[in-house]
Amino acid sequence: MKTFFIILHVAVGFLALAVGLVPMFSKKGSSLHNTTGLVYYWSMVIVAASAVALVVVSPVTDGRLFLTGIAVFSFYLCFTGRRSLKQRGSEPVRWFDWSVSGAMALAAVAMVVYGFYHLSALWTKGQFESIGILFVVFGFFSGSNARYDFQKYLYPEKSKYGNREWFFMHIVRMGGSYIATFTAFALVNIRYIFPDASVAVNIATWIMPGVIGGLLIGRAVRFYLAKFKMSVQ
Repeated sequence: MKTFFIILHVAVGFLALAVGLVPMFSKKGSSLHNTTGLVYYWSMVIVAASAVALVVVSPVTDGRLFLTGIAVFSFYLCFTGRRSLKQRGSEPVRWFDWSVSGAMALAAVAMVVYGFYHLSALWTKGQFESIGILFVVFGFFSGSNARYDFQKYLYPEKSKYGNREWFFMHIVRMGGSYIATFTAFALVNIRYIFPDASVAVNIATWIMPGVIGGLLIGRAVRFYLAKFKMSVQ
């Protein structure tokens, strides 16, 4: 069973990484954009589900827990990014919107708590591992996204991008989902590509996808803000 989930997770993860590039660079709203975007979405559903399944059937380690957290966060971003398209008209906020954002908020709290616990347990022994900090930072970051959702659900009139909130949230969330997925892929495979990699290389693996991807997303947001002659509220 474990082997099945590993093969499924890796194979569909590769598919998501390959297909996910197409909607980014294809014409927005085109048949190609919509079709490949849908394939990417359902691939992320399988990636997240298989990641959780692997935690259940495998020995629990800090590394596996953290990578599972990234997979779940990637799906959360993908889900909310796709839902934003549905909410551009009269589609109301549904119970499952609250549920998914609420689950992400709870997971974020759990990650922060576990991260601080991990750091304090090692601190008493005079030891240190970066994984504790990663849990804390990632927990705060994912929690801030869930908090933004709650504010948007409760006070839609205060949305950051006004009546085009759905458009910009689709870009930001789907792009963020791809960045998180690529980061997880890089973290798993860096040890095989560079078995003797220095600490600096490992740190760069954590940071660079987010930095580069964040800059590209920011550029896309600024482009469309200028195109629509908008300013952020």
